Amino acid sequence: MGLMMALEIESGAALEEITQTLTDLGACVKDIPLIAGGLLPGSKCGYGLTLHRYPMRVLAKGMKVNWTVGLTMTFHFRASNKMSSMAEIYPFIELFAEQHPHRFVLSFEYERVYAVRDEKGLDLRWPFSA
Repeated sequence: MGLMMALEIESGAALEEITQTLTDLGACVKDIPLIAGGLLPGSKCGYGLTLHRYPMRVLAKGMKVNWTVGLTMTFHFRASNKMSSMAEIYPFIELFAEQHPHRFVLSFEYERVYAVRDEKGLDLRWPFSA
């Protein structure tokens, strides 16, 4: 069974910023302007990127924010690989938050929020269940 995490990033974020963070984590990324997806290096968790033509509201359940989403990054993995995938997704969002000022929400299938980056900083919602 395939599972998905969604990283909704505020308008103004650029694909090149995602590429920088992925590269710094050891992911193989080429053709920067055309990047559409790939695999995280350790868990082989798949990811996809969507740069929205028009800003969207945050879709994560229960999130009320005063900003719009300009870029969505989705992570796809099998249920049996959830823990190894999360072990790469969390360091990715931590590094992205260090490198770039954008607000974001990470959720499990838009239903449960796992992390929020806002004006107060990065809030990782621990623990998450296996």
